[in-house]
Amino acid sequence: MSVPHAVDLLRLLDALDSQVADDLESEFLDFKPWQGPKEDLKLACEYAACFANARGGVVVFGVADRVRGRAQAIHGVRGHDLDVFRRGIFDGTRPGVAAEVFEIDVPEGTGKLLVVRVHEGDSKPYGTAAGLFKQRVGKNCMPLDPVTFQRAQVRSAAVDWSGAPANGLAMQDLDPLQIERARQVLRSKAPASGLLELPDSAFLSGLEAMRDGRVTHAGMLLFARREVLAQRCPQAQFHYVLHDGETSVARNDIDRLPLLEAVERMEQIFTGPLNPEKEIELGLFKLRIPQFPVEGVREAVLNALTHRDYLNPGEILVRHSTKELVVTSPGGFVAGITPENILRHEAVPRNRTLANALVKLRLVESSGIGRRRIFRSALVFGKRRPEYATDGHSVTLRMFNREAHDALAKLIARLDAQGAEVALDQLLVLDALLGQDFIDAGQAANVLQLSKDESRRILEAMCLPPLGLLERKGHTAAATFHLAKGVAKELKGKAAYTRTRGLNPIRYAEMVREYLRDHQRIENAELRELLGLGNSPSAQVEASRYLKKWSQPDGFLDRQRVGSTHVYTLRPKA
Repeated sequence: MSVPHAVDLLRLLDALDSQVADDLESEFLDFKPWQGPKEDLKLACEYAACFANARGGVVVFGVADRVRGRAQAIHGVRGHDLDVFRRGIFDGTRPGVAAEVFEIDVPEGTGKLLVVRVHEGDSKPYGTAAGLFKQRVGKNCMPLDPVTFQRAQVRSAAVDWSGAPANGLAMQDLDPLQIERARQVLRSKAPASGLLELPDSAFLSGLEAMRDGRVTHAGMLLFARREVLAQRCPQAQFHYVLHDGETSVARNDIDRLPLLEAVERMEQIFTGPLNPEKEIELGLFKLRIPQFPVEGVREAVLNALTHRDYLNPGEILVRHSTKELVVTSPGGFVAGITPENILRHEAVPRNRTLANALVKLRLVESSGIGRRRIFRSALVFGKRRPEYATDGHSVTLRMFNREAHDALAKLIARLDAQGAEVALDQLLVLDALLGQDFIDAGQAANVLQLSKDESRRILEAMCLPPLGLLERKGHTAAATFHLAKGVAKELKGKAAYTRTRGLNPIRYAEMVREYLRDHQRIENAELRELLGLGNSPSAQVEASRYLKKWSQPDGFLDRQRVGSTHVYTLRPKA
């Protein structure tokens, strides 16, 4: 089942002759009699928060829920204002719920029903402005119990679990070796940091591992002795699996390690023989390309450790094979972050105190550029673009050991050495063009997770010195971009540029004539396929422009409508 739409509701109303509305209610649907706009706006706020804390739902006002017979049950609504209801629900919930509010026409009663439709929220928990927190369970809105409420707040980053006191932990429960490890990390990255001059207690307070003399959860994760961590936070489990075949395991390490030690363990693995490097010649130098770039692995592990949901009983799992590296951490994305905007969304740390401590140790960036480093560390060697995915309960990052693209790695290294650094956005475009002949602003927008206008500006900048990576074809919004001549030859072979650039408008007309001699008629989609324009909206516009031009009085095509589309045929003697 899912959240019903208007057409579903109309169908359900027909069942009121044989059932009462209460029988039709579900996890996603509730009926309420109309009491008045003021009273029912308050009720709508409660149900909006209730459904947003679950999987979404609909409440229909104007229907008695225990009266049999459609004519008797439907009495309708009056005296309301849709905009007032929308604003009232948003203002009356915390965080504000943007509900859909609309009417359904019915022949009974006042002739109108009021519908409030709510999607599942991505900033749970939701409550009313009066502090009422409920969640849909079956056919009822039930109060959130304290444990569920706390977990929902931590999951949504509304509450910073890592900054709360780890009750019962004292200074003596912390491992001096882990504290010294933190000092060494900071000394290697920021030797002038004032934190290094402080005694241990002040050093820990500076990192917010201790507050008011009490150890925080962040301090526990970073510095607790292993046996203490295993006892007090058993969910802080780190699992590394090395596969030496599709169905065999060469190494299976399960540990509860202080965070900095876990990161160091991964760095040791991926700077050793389990992550072999390939060397390619670059003038007088050699470029080393690892299976999995250590910088990307470090950032992936740090992200998993920092942003996981520590109230979730799951573990951080790292699966390592020669084909891919998969890092899975408990807890879904926070506050609107999705795989589709992961490169652009501002960082929203679930565990802010822990994240701040790692920033102070210079292990992570507060601006959230770690995700971009993960992508760049792979793309700079021509490896496959990393992929994020989530099921709402965990986040998975896949990094691939696609055979490095030697020519691209050489090109990037050469440009960097010349002071023309190739940024991540440009690498993303080049990665896309390794698998296709050209790209337009619409396609680039999906690749770059930006608007079309911003994407077009990036494409156009790539055509200019000092990079000169692309050439533009066309001068309208439907323009396409392809690899520049020298770049195409270097990355894709001698024929690549000729193949892409050779399909120019001068040759288009002759190709269409030849097609029509064999097939008699052509449509927009067939023209796009013939010319290799693609299926984007801009490609459809470009194809329409050519067809319109060629069907003018001085052209060679005749146009006729067939059904809902136009088809074009070769004009006699053309």
